[in-house]
Amino acid sequence: MNFLRPSVLFRYVLSLALMFILLYWAFFDQDLSEIWFQLRSIPFFWITTITLLTFTTLWIRALRWRIMLRSFASNVSALDGVWALSICYAANVVVPRSGEFLRAVSLKWSRSVPVSPTLATVVVERILDVLWLIFCIGAALLLERKLINQAFPVIETLSLIALAGCSLLLLFLMAVSYYRSSALNYIEPLIEKMGSKIADPLNRILRTFVDGLESLKSPSAHVKMTLSSIFLNSGYILIIYALFASMGFTEKYGLNLTSAIVIMAISSLGFVVPTPGGAGSYHLIFSMALHKIYNIPEPLALACATISHGLATITYLGIGGPALVIQWYFYGRNKN
Repeated sequence: MNFLRPSVLFRYVLSLALMFILLYWAFFDQDLSEIWFQLRSIPFFWITTITLLTFTTLWIRALRWRIMLRSFASNVSALDGVWALSICYAANVVVPRSGEFLRAVSLKWSRSVPVSPTLATVVVERILDVLWLIFCIGAALLLERKLINQAFPVIETLSLIALAGCSLLLLFLMAVSYYRSSALNYIEPLIEKMGSKIADPLNRILRTFVDGLESLKSPSAHVKMTLSSIFLNSGYILIIYALFASMGFTEKYGLNLTSAIVIMAISSLGFVVPTPGGAGSYHLIFSMALHKIYNIPEPLALACATISHGLATITYLGIGGPALVIQWYFYGRNKN
């Protein structure tokens, strides 16, 4: 990605502007001293617990990704996946959406895995993330439908539309993986009309991209990805519940695992907005959901959102930042 291109710079500036607008919206006219007091009052035990849970979800995600990579990159370990994913999330804090490419580059540096099929697994993983997010929102609606529809009237309709779109896209990719030759025979002639200078490299990328969809053909891989996705989302729910416990919400406001499912599902929508690391959008949606659905005072809701986002960001930067520097250094030295 050339960050000096005007279009790229414009998107980056727009993303930063959106982040600051949403942060201003979230924190405007709030009691900042109360928010700061809540941030300082979190016991170290809960900070450690939430950080360990965050790392555990990172490890589970790496195991799920490894299942998708196995057909063409069996030498990738779970630890390689953890480094690559940490680099991905750390990069997204600085430049939104840049991490998806960087995690593919990370595996190329560490294990000489080709970038194009790796990016295919990234696409599949992102589709799975959205599908599971929609399932979690569906579970939240079953548990607190009336309260959620009062606070966010359009969320049910948008979830159904997103579910239909992602399901169709995933089915299309599965069809491409099952009928690889037929799909390539149909698409490649269309690309060749652009001329050999453009068509040849594009067709090479297309073929390696389709290679990355190979895991979609395996029924055992489907089972493993489903189980790992269940564990992954359960980990996210436990993180939110631990946050509630750390701030006394479970005792004072009666929040429980049901509340954690609802807030986890709705707050995850904040990462759909293209701001650096979901900053601003996550704070706003998380705090609005806590305040409107469960009547948590706004300063406390914002403090909870800030802790959740801050601990995750620190964890990813703490692992991904050094990992990126180390991998870049050793890759350059080995190449020379």
